[in-house]
Order: sequence, then C-alpha cells, then structure tokens
Amino acid sequence: MILSPLNYTGNKSRLLTQLLPLFPASINRFVDVCCGGGSVGINSSAKQTLCIDSNVAVIELLRTLQHFSEHFILQKMDAIIEQFQLSDSFHKDYAFYHKYIEGNNGLKAYNKDSYKRLREFYNNHDFQSWKEKSLYLFVLIAYCFNNDIRFNSKGQFNMPVGKTDFNSSMRKKLSSFKAGIHSKNIKFYMADFSIVQEFKLTPKDFVYVDPPYLITDAVYNENGGWTPEQEKRLLAVLSKLDKQNIPFALSNVLRKKTQENSLLLEWISKNKFNVKFLDYHYRAASYNKKDRNSMEQEVLICNYEI
Repeated sequence: MILSPLNYTGNKSRLLTQLLPLFPASINRFVDVCCGGGSVGINSSAKQTLCIDSNVAVIELLRTLQHFSEHFILQKMDAIIEQFQLSDSFHKDYAFYHKYIEGNNGLKAYNKDSYKRLREFYNNHDFQSWKEKSLYLFVLIAYCFNNDIRFNSKGQFNMPVGKTDFNSSMRKKLSSFKAGIHSKNIKFYMADFSIVQEFKLTPKDFVYVDPPYLITDAVYNENGGWTPEQEKRLLAVLSKLDKQNIPFALSNVLRKKTQENSLLLEWISKNKFNVKFLDYHYRAASYNKKDRNSMEQEVLICNYEI
C-alpha cells in the first residue's frame, strides 16, 4: 500500500486493505471524489485515476508534489526548516533534542515559537506561485498537530504545533507517494463533486466517494462545512450515475451515538443499494448481523454486488 504524506481528515489509509477488495476487479477510469490526501486513488490499479477535491490548498499541494522531483522537494523543505529554525531529527538525530523534550510532548516545546512564525508567514506572505506556497504548507503539515490540515473561515491555516517533525517516516511516505504518482496516470481536479457528470463515464469506469460525514464533528464540518443540502446534491448525482449503470461506492456513517443520517438511510432503502459495514476495529461485518445500536457505523454503500 502507498501511504499519502498528507494526513487529511477522514483519510482511509487504515481501511485500504478492506476497501480495495470491495471495488470492481477491472476498472478503466477510477474517479476518486473528495479525494483528500489521495490515499485511495494512489492505490488504484485503473488505467487512469481522476482525483477530485474542492479544497484548493490540498489539490495545489498534490499537484506540486506531482510536478517537482523528490530531490527538489526535499531540498526546498530542508531550506524552509533551516529558515525558521525548526527541529531536524532526520539529519541531527532525535537524541540531539533530548534536553528540550518534556514528558510525551516530543518536539513540541522546541518548535512552538518557530512553528508560529512559519504559520504566520504562510498565512500572510504574498507568494509568487501556488507551488511555492504549497511547499511551505507541506512543512506546516509536517510540524503541526497530528500532521492534519485545517483552515479557518478566513482561509488561514490554524493547526497548532505538533510533537514530530519532517522525520524519516514522513520522508519515506513522500518517496513512496512520488513513485506512485509517476508510475500511474493520475490527474488532480480542484472542483465540486458534481464535475463527475462531465467526464462522460461508462459502466467500465468506477466512482469512489468519501465526502465529509454529515453527522460527525470533524474539522471539515467547522465553519459551516458539509450541510444537508450538499448531502442531497451528492446523493442526487450518485442516483444519476446509477441510472447510467456506472458503478460507485460511497463511504459514510449511518449512525453515531444518538444521531442517525436519515437522508442517507432513506436513500439506501429507496434504491436498495448494498451496504458493507466497516467497524471501529476495521473488521468487515454483515449488514444484517451488525448491532444497530453501536456507537458508530461506518459503511461502504455500493450500487453493485459486493
């Protein structure tokens, strides 16, 4: 499996071994809608993969990683790290920072002030190009909490500093991701999910959708994120694909604690789509045997036999 160096909220890296076997065996074009960090699309064996997301910063970063050589990216990353005097455990070894580490906070204390300066620079600097800005964003992601991506209502990156840095693990993910991008035919689109209707898809193609979950409180639902209206629009688009006999799979959550996604449940029932449960421990379970009162029910909804 190729792991994305972007730990985008809701990424499916831990579910890949379950998801991929549930997809059609032969795919001409794989359309990864709401692709986030690209964890699913990068692992497709299709002849062509189209990755779509409405987050311009994420898509531009993916395009930047595709455009530049690994050597150039590493060289630029190291220069930014030095520019802001951030920790560099890859070159100096983690033990070099031992005296700055308290408890299990890792490199947080060492990087706190430098990280804030970098974040302020990213949010306020007039960059000459998206590619330049994207590389600074990549450094922010490497040093922020949980390597996550979050922007406030003003479009400013607002994740706090994390415990790690641009270490060997993240560098390996970058190297693997770069190799995957160059060995496969992948295109990145910054667009609304409805763009799939413009691709002239056929039954030999496949659409995978991993949208924000309506009944969760993840960072993508902050600032008026995913709404019932968007959920209805997405389900309408998928219904059109079904009428055209284009196979699709939708990741989502039906129930969480006392909440349930009634829109999604009614849509599944009306169209008699197939549902495969993926529980918290990432073990596939039968729809009929699954406890409907469980804390959270993550599912894969398909319009084909699984």
